[in-house]
Amino acid sequence: MELMLWLLLSTLVIEVISWVGSDALANLVYAPFSPTGKQNSSKKAEILQLRAELAAISSQDEFSKWARIRRKLDKAVQELETLNAGSSAHRKKFASTFKSALWVVTTVLPFIVSSWNRKAPVFWLPEGWFGPLGWWLSCPSAPAGAVAVTVWTMACRRTLNQVKTAVVAFVPTPEELTAQQLAEEQVKQAQQSEKKVKVGVTAAGGEEKVKDEL
Repeated sequence: MELMLWLLLSTLVIEVISWVGSDALANLVYAPFSPTGKQNSSKKAEILQLRAELAAISSQDEFSKWARIRRKLDKAVQELETLNAGSSAHRKKFASTFKSALWVVTTVLPFIVSSWNRKAPVFWLPEGWFGPLGWWLSCPSAPAGAVAVTVWTMACRRTLNQVKTAVVAFVPTPEELTAQQLAEEQVKQAQQSEKKVKVGVTAAGGEEKVKDEL
């Protein structure tokens, strides 16, 4: 039972990593390891503050003060670009190391576990359930009448993929939600346009009727 649950959980972790993607995971994990993360945040805050001060000062009435703040702003922007350049190189190195670690977790470790437990039964089947085809479930090295590690892992992977497909089919993506919202707005605009046209026609008809009676 412990082996069965462990294989199920490990397969779930591997599939989730595959669904999310190594690049997205590297970007999420990189923030705590960024050597310039705090410096970037403080420098961005400084730039925003300088821009606000610059916008509040007239370049004609207070040119000297405006020029001083402008020089500070240009210097802060240049320092931020330098930090971003260094951070980009560090990010690429981190992403390469992180992807290598993911490859070990998602490929090497499952292979080692499957090889180590190739003769261990994940669980036993009731006798006679699959008849002569029961031997296939014990391939390649598990005892007859048992489910092998490779077969159980494959079944877990296929089941998880089916669950993912079903969830994706019922849960709309952000793109679908945006398209749905745009369609609803277009319908509302069309309905409002029709109401305006009807009101205009009614008003025109009323004016013509009054003129005829006069």
